[in-house]
Amino acid sequence: MPPSRKAALGEVLRALVAGRLVGLTIGWGVRLIAVFILGFGAIFLSVGWLLGVKPVVDAWEFRSFTGRAEGRIVESWVALELDPTRIGPAGFWRATARASPCAVVEYAGDWGEPLRRAFCGNRLQFSESYQLHDLAHMAPGIPFAWSRDAAGFAVPEIRLAPDAYQWLSQAPPGTWLRAGSPPPTALAQLLLETDQPVNHALAGWASPPRAFPLALDPQAPASALPEAYVNERRNVGGIGLMGLVFIAVGFGVWFRGTAFILPALPLPVHLLLAALPLVALPAWGDVLPRYLRHLNPDMAGVVGDMLGDIDITGRLVASEPAEALLAGGEVLRWPAGGGAHAATFGRLRFARPDPAPRDADQALAMLAASAAAQVAAMPEAERAALFAQLEQDKWAGRPDAGLVFLPAARQAVLDARSPDAVRKAAGDFLSAWVTQPVEEPWPRHAGFRERVRLFRELGDVPVVGVPVMSQSIAERAAQRR
Repeated sequence: MPPSRKAALGEVLRALVAGRLVGLTIGWGVRLIAVFILGFGAIFLSVGWLLGVKPVVDAWEFRSFTGRAEGRIVESWVALELDPTRIGPAGFWRATARASPCAVVEYAGDWGEPLRRAFCGNRLQFSESYQLHDLAHMAPGIPFAWSRDAAGFAVPEIRLAPDAYQWLSQAPPGTWLRAGSPPPTALAQLLLETDQPVNHALAGWASPPRAFPLALDPQAPASALPEAYVNERRNVGGIGLMGLVFIAVGFGVWFRGTAFILPALPLPVHLLLAALPLVALPAWGDVLPRYLRHLNPDMAGVVGDMLGDIDITGRLVASEPAEALLAGGEVLRWPAGGGAHAATFGRLRFARPDPAPRDADQALAMLAASAAAQVAAMPEAERAALFAQLEQDKWAGRPDAGLVFLPAARQAVLDARSPDAVRKAAGDFLSAWVTQPVEEPWPRHAGFRERVRLFRELGDVPVVGVPVMSQSIAERAAQRR
C-alpha cells in the first residue's frame, strides 16, 4: 500500500534533517577531498591543454593574422590580486598577492578610427623584490612601459580591488628594514617603499617607450594580438601526443572528483555533466578557483596558485579595455616628486632631455647636474631647509630621493662662499647619507656606474667620516658582479 501523504512528508523531513546533520559533521571533509581531487584533475587537464590542444588551436586561429599594425601603450598598470581571506594571522600579505602588468594599446589602420585593446601578461608573486620601475615586458618579447609625466619620468601605477585596498589600509605594516619608525599601515608602507623618484625618473629618461607591434586578421582588426605572441604560436610543436596523455589522465581524475558532488547519477548523465566544464578549459586558471571556493576556499586558493604557475611566462589575456583585470579598481600612483618626497625632489623642475640619454648612467648624471644647478640658485634659507629635510628623510627611512642631491651638497660644503647654515646642513646630510643603513649601489640598479661615481666623488668632502665611509661604500660596490 502506498504511504500516506503524512508519512511521505515525514520521510522527506527526516531526510532533510539527516542530510543537514551529515553536512555539518562530515560535509567539510567531503568537500575538501572533492576540491583536492578536482584540483589535481584540473592541473593535469590544463597541462594537457597547453601541450596538446592549445598549439593546434593557436596555429589554426593565427593562420589569418597576416596584417600588422604599430601600436602604442596609452594606459598601463599592475593589477594586484589580493584575497584578504587567504592572508594568515601573521599578516604576510605578499605571500598570496599576485601581480600582472596590464596595458591598453591603441593602433590605427585603414579600417577607420583607431582601435584600443587591453593585454595583461605574466602573473607573478608580488614579493619585496618585485620592482615597478624595472618592468619592461609584460611577457617574453611583449613590451611594457609606464605612462610618462611632463618631464618624461615614468609614473608607475597599481590597481587593486576595493576589499584588498581596505584590508591594506587597516592592516599593520610588515617587516620594516629601514631606519626610523615603520608606517602605521601596510598600505602606507607600500606607498612609501614604492615611492622611488630617482628610479622612476631613470626609467623614463633611459628607456623611451618602445613601439608595440601587433599582428591581426585584416578582416577582424579589433582582435589584434602582440606580434611576438602570434609569431611564437604559428607552428604546432612536437609534443601534442604527450598533451593528450595528460588530458586522458586528467579527465579520469576529474571524473572521480565530480563523483563527490554528483553522487548516484546514471553514468551517461554523470559523464555529460563532468565533461561540460571542459568547454571553458582555456580559462580555467582564472575561473575554476572561483567556483571551487564554494566547496573549500583554502584549497581552492592553492589550486588557483598552481594553475596560475603552470604557464607563468606564456600567460597573456586580451580583452576590451574596460574588461581588463582590475581596470576599474582602486588606483595607487607614484608620480616622481609626489608623496613623501614633495619637499625635496618635488621642489625641482626637470625638463625632458633632447636628445635622450644614451643609458641610465648618463641619465643619472644629467639628473644630478640639473639638481645641483637648481639648488645652487635657491636662496640661502631654502637651501639650508632642503638639506635639513634630506637629512631628516634619511633618518626617517625615506632615502629614495637623496642620491641626486649628493653633488649639490658636496658643492655647498666645498664652496667657501656658502653661508655657514647651508654648509652645515649640507654636511649633516652627507654624513647621514653614508651612515648605515645605506642605499648601496648594486649592479642590478639602473645607473650603477654613476651611482658608484657619486659615492667616490664624496672622498674630498671635509666632514668627519664622510670620505672614509663613502670610499668604503664605493669599493664594496665596485667588487660586486
